Amino acid sequence: MDILKLSPEEREKALEAIRSQKHPVYDGYLLPKFPSTMFNVEKHMESVRNFESKESDILLCTYAKAGTHWVHEIVSMILQEGAEYTKGHKAGVMMEAADIETMTDLPSPRFINTHLPFRHIPKKHVESGYKIIHVSRNPKDVMVSFYNHMKNDPTTACTEEDFPGTWSDFIQDMCENRHNFYGGFVNYEREWEEAKKTKAITNVHSVFYEDLKKNPVAEITRLAAFLNKELSPQLIQEIADKCSFKSLSEATISGKKGADIVPMISKNKQNFIFRKGTTGDWKNWFTVAQNEMFDQMLERGFKGIDLKYTYEL
Repeated sequence: MDILKLSPEEREKALEAIRSQKHPVYDGYLLPKFPSTMFNVEKHMESVRNFESKESDILLCTYAKAGTHWVHEIVSMILQEGAEYTKGHKAGVMMEAADIETMTDLPSPRFINTHLPFRHIPKKHVESGYKIIHVSRNPKDVMVSFYNHMKNDPTTACTEEDFPGTWSDFIQDMCENRHNFYGGFVNYEREWEEAKKTKAITNVHSVFYEDLKKNPVAEITRLAAFLNKELSPQLIQEIADKCSFKSLSEATISGKKGADIVPMISKNKQNFIFRKGTTGDWKNWFTVAQNEMFDQMLERGFKGIDLKYTYEL
């Protein structure tokens, strides 16, 4: 069933049915309610692990709300060596959401993205040392962004369990690692850092959301070098300008990137992918007690891991 082809009334009924369903669970963590994972999660995840990666493939790995759409657009422009917006939605090349057979037939270089934990990304890609871009963002802004996303995205909300509930309910859940999408932020990032430290992964380019926001030209230049692309300073600046939060969100909402399908499935009928894109908005959400609770959770979870985040610019 193509939910986008339904009448508005039929679509609302279908969306409400999705919201009321429980999330698929794999290896102890929750996944969004994508058709691929709802139908047979074990089979789909096995197909992801056994994906026939090619040397020219590039894999973008991020925790949810860490800047995936932003970096996806930047890298797409670098690869095409031009500052033209891509059409469509990055979910079409998202490993846990898309049809793996369809992705297999994509022309090279295949640029694929996922929020899946390190241990579940394609085995051949890791073992062969193919290119990976790993993007991180400070966890407090991630929490705020994820909460606002979940309230409106039918694939992550669950009315039966009253999730995500209030902000207070949500942040308590996250600190206790309940409703642990992709294993939860701490487990996700810890696994990546340990893989880098032990050399389990060797060809990874690390990007911090806040660095990209503070100095986009320098970070785009680094990305281009990693992708073996020689771009002119003028083109790099143009990519930075077109991929600013304001420009990219406006291009998406206005249709310059193709039809904006997100409002058609959003609970509030707005695009839940782009909200503010700022660093430090968490201070408008966390109470003093919540901030202390969250800091304690981070301290426990990242013990022995040298990982520092930027919480304001």
